Order: sequence, then C-alpha cells, then structure tokens
Amino acid sequence: MKNYIKRFRLFTWVMTTMALLALSSCVSREHLVLFQDANEYQDPKRIASTFDIRIQSDDQLAISIASQTKELVDVFNNKTLIGSGSGSMGGSGGSMGGAGNTNTTAFHVDKDGYIEFPVFGRIYVEGLSRKALADTIQNRLRSGYVNDAVVSVELLSFHVVIIGPSKTSTILTLDKDRCTIIEAITQAGGFPTGSYRENVLVIREENGEIWTTRVDFTKLSDLLNSPVYYLQQNDIIYIEGNGASTVDESATYKYITATSTIASFLVSMAAIIMAAF
Repeated sequence: MKNYIKRFRLFTWVMTTMALLALSSCVSREHLVLFQDANEYQDPKRIASTFDIRIQSDDQLAISIASQTKELVDVFNNKTLIGSGSGSMGGSGGSMGGAGNTNTTAFHVDKDGYIEFPVFGRIYVEGLSRKALADTIQNRLRSGYVNDAVVSVELLSFHVVIIGPSKTSTILTLDKDRCTIIEAITQAGGFPTGSYRENVLVIREENGEIWTTRVDFTKLSDLLNSPVYYLQQNDIIYIEGNGASTVDESATYKYITATSTIASFLVSMAAIIMAAF
C-alpha cells in the first residue's frame, strides 16, 4: 500500500508539472487590455491636431494645375499624365477652385529631394508639406505665367510596413495622408495572438536620419502624446511577440495540453479511489 501511495504521489507531481508548463504561455490581463487609463479621459482633453505629411525622397506626387485657359496649363504638363481636361483630378467631376481646365501629372522626388518641373526646372521639395509645395508652385505660376492658376498636390506613395508574429507582417497602402497608428494596426488585423501591446516599436526615417520610439497601447495617454500617433510614409511598425503564439501553435504544446487534461482526469479518479480505501 505504501509503495502504491508513493507511485501515486510521483504520478501526481509529474502531471502537475506538465500542467504548469502548459499554463506558462498564458499572458496576464495587464499585457492584453488596451487603453487601461481611458477613465482619465472622461473629461475632454485636447491633443495636438496640427499635422502635415512632409514630402520625402522617392515619393510620388500628383500635382494638379487648374486654369480657365487650357493652353496656358498645357505648357506645364509633365510626360506622366494622370488626368487632363475639364474637372478635378482624373479629368472628371466639377472644376477645381472655379478653374475650367485641370491637368494632373505625376512627379518623382529624387534621392536629393528634387522634382523636375516643366518650365521651372528642378524644384527642391523634400521636407515641405503638400500645401507649402502647392503654394510655392502656384505663386510662381501666377508671377507672369498663369494668373488664375490653382495648384493642388497629392501624395501617391503613402504606405507603412507592419511586422508582427504569426505571419501578420504586411505593407499597407493608405489612401489618405492623415492616418493614426491605431488605424494602421487595425487595418492589418489588429494585435495578433501572442503579442505585446505595451512595447510597440516604430522606426521612422526623417530628413535623412533614422530614429525609433516605442508606444504603450495599454496607456491611452502614452499613445495620444506619442510623436508617431500620426504616421508618416514609410514608417515601420514592429509588434513584438511574447512567445505565446509560438507555443500555442507548436505540436509539443498541443500534446502537453491534451496530456494534462487527461492526466487531470486520471488524478481526480485516482484520488476518489484512494479515498475509498
């Protein structure tokens, strides 16, 4: 009888150890729940709303020039034509800013930050906002070229890279230039199973320099005050895995989980039998 009890205790110890191993991949609530300080924002708090995308090298720009006189606008046509004729970008719809003829062409920002603009030649654009560039070109056009020129600049190459566990890595092409990091991660499918929410890394290239920052999604205050709350083109978002997804997907983990369940049942039955003696 004593040997039987010893064997039973040994068996119980082994099964308990296996059960603890199975549970070791669990992640506590504090690492999973987002915006844990949201109650602090029950009263409105103002956040920085002034944000402009800055043009970078290798960007693709759509520059639209509108005028009542089509012949004057045609002079500034680039070879890569996006849309032309009466209307807004793409050549359809109502007139832009009241002008009757619009030509929209694509321009590539070279590695030195310049675009080749018809008539004007090379224009340095890196670091400018879309509005600043539009104003610059519009002012030059109205200085003796097209008196009623209306210029609009759009960014055609706004994309961000998201790297994460469980095959969630993707490149997002965005159709607007005011996108928050929350929107980007949501479009990519949200936080995958087995990922840290409080240690998201953002890598950004700006003015020829690389810098990084981390964002804690469990704290709304940290997120809203982050310099990367609004994304810029070519940002890289890295969502770190905590290992739970890897363990969860492994055959060993599944075997241990199944074995632990069966073992728990057997231990319970053995305890009932022992109690009967």
